[in-house]
Amino acid sequence: MRHKLLPIVVLALCLGVMPALAAERIYCAASDAVANISLESGFSRSDEQRLNHFRGIAGVKGDAVPSDFRRFDINSEMLRQYWTDDRDLRFSLQYFSPARVPDYRVTISILTSRKANSDTRYEGSYHLTVQRLAAGSRINGDILIDQEAPMFCTIKG
Repeated sequence: MRHKLLPIVVLALCLGVMPALAAERIYCAASDAVANISLESGFSRSDEQRLNHFRGIAGVKGDAVPSDFRRFDINSEMLRQYWTDDRDLRFSLQYFSPARVPDYRVTISILTSRKANSDTRYEGSYHLTVQRLAAGSRINGDILIDQEAPMFCTIKG
């Protein structure tokens, strides 16, 4: 009898715990005449300030933009900095093309905040720059696009 009840007890315990394991995540998006940006990040349950994944997709529009930037995946390797607290959510991303010896760089800085700790929506902006890099440099170059526009982020359960 004991052996027959054990699977039922384990299943009941697992079902009761599953909602607590659902990681909270943040979703951010912007779309305008210059760029489309959509990204998502999950936060650790043990340390709500620590990311446990970071991914998305972006595209920069316009003839001055290299084709590599018209649509590209966002991943954790592109994340240079992030900041979260009760009211602010900020990210800084960089993407180089080609990867090994880059000719171009896209930098995206996202600055958002919410009015109250209980709000699930953050309002703010993104700042995007596309640079043609100087030979042998990963930081200096000519700015092809410099755009700031509205962006929102929202907490998903």
